[in-house]
Amino acid sequence: MRFIHSKIVYLITGLFFLFAISSEGIAQESKHSAKKAAILSACIPGAGQIYNGKWWKVPIVYAGLAGLGYMAYDNYSDYQLFLLAYRTKTGNLEEGEIPSELAIQLSESYQESQLQTYKESYRHDFELYCIILAAWYGLNIIDATVDGHLYTYDISDDLSLSIDPVFTINEAPYLAFAGRRQTGLTLSFNF
Repeated sequence: MRFIHSKIVYLITGLFFLFAISSEGIAQESKHSAKKAAILSACIPGAGQIYNGKWWKVPIVYAGLAGLGYMAYDNYSDYQLFLLAYRTKTGNLEEGEIPSELAIQLSESYQESQLQTYKESYRHDFELYCIILAAWYGLNIIDATVDGHLYTYDISDDLSLSIDPVFTINEAPYLAFAGRRQTGLTLSFNF
């Protein structure tokens, strides 16, 4: 528990430090760096979002990391439990390995094939959550990079679309419809 508490304190201190650096950097630099946002997000998840001024994304990043990390840990714990129960049932305990009471109860309650199925299912889920966790971490970096590139993107009030009718006379001499009137629409985008 003390380990987790110290990690949280370090994380909060680091985030405040990054905020101080990023706010000074924005005031001093006229150019915003997408590369810096990506590196910050790779080092500390959510730091790139803070650098880009997207504070509201940080809880989402950490909620995803915490939830997926918990699911991976929970499935790994269950995998270890059913592995020990399976080894107890088959008598393949490693030298010095002592099964827990819960593993003994599971080995007595389930058949060998059921224990193996549960063990493999939890292992599969653990690996799946690890892959999803890595993908979530990667999306954190990609999001910071994209926001860094779009940081100075100007969205002006002159975004408009106009649709106007067009009436013309076809003047091409080689077409069968030369000299005939044509009607249509023009689409004009202003951005």
